[in-house]
Amino acid sequence: MMPTTFKEFILPCKNNKSLGNLLFIHGFCVDHTYFTAANKLSEHFDVYMIDLPGHGTNNDNITPKDLKLNKMAQYIVDYINFKKLDNIYLMGHSMGGALVSLVERLIPTKIKKLILVCPANPAAIHAGLKSFYIFYPKNMEQKTRLLRCLYAPNNFDTYSKNPAWMAMNQKQLSFQLANWKNMKKLFHNISWAILTYVKKAQKQIQTPTLLMVGKYDQTIPAYHTLKFFKKHLPEHVLTTYQFDQSGHLVFEEEEPIFIDQILKFVK
Repeated sequence: MMPTTFKEFILPCKNNKSLGNLLFIHGFCVDHTYFTAANKLSEHFDVYMIDLPGHGTNNDNITPKDLKLNKMAQYIVDYINFKKLDNIYLMGHSMGGALVSLVERLIPTKIKKLILVCPANPAAIHAGLKSFYIFYPKNMEQKTRLLRCLYAPNNFDTYSKNPAWMAMNQKQLSFQLANWKNMKKLFHNISWAILTYVKKAQKQIQTPTLLMVGKYDQTIPAYHTLKFFKKHLPEHVLTTYQFDQSGHLVFEEEEPIFIDQILKFVK
């Protein structure tokens, strides 16, 4: 029986030609449901997703110790070992990008390839520090200000006219307000961790890695992120791609190109 602490969501490959196991790790103050590309990716992979401690369905009996990146990284490792997954395409978005960098250091032989999607990193923290002040919205007006930083301008203008999209973001805001103390504690832990042990791990990645960034991302600036990883990772390890019509949510804003770039990298 699966331990109750693991909150997993699996989309088995829709055909008999799965390219392997793709494990997606979500970002700060959201859950697996915002990964809108999961369904399309399940046409090519067995897709695994989890809700991290303190997020989504995994929000019972959470302690401050659970809200540290090294603890979350070990949580991911424990899940991988429990499921006996191997040859994994490990994908992390935003905070999840920092986490999978730590996981790659812990179990490098189990990770076939690494996919960093607008990953939290030390260069981005220095470059985007001012935008972090809006990560604690207390109402929908402040939440909308945050969304403008996450999406490319044209995409935000389109999405914001969709009642279902706005309702989804209202739901996320309600979650954040209900878990205010935990999210604030986690955010402070993230900043310190990224500038210390995450930084060290990201500079030492050895697994073939696809780094994806959004041109209009105001939270994880593309230029500084590309510069950091290109400086520290050799060409035979690092592949990069910049989405020119996206912000922070590249898998939502340019989904067809996102899928295509992953398949090119994997194949």
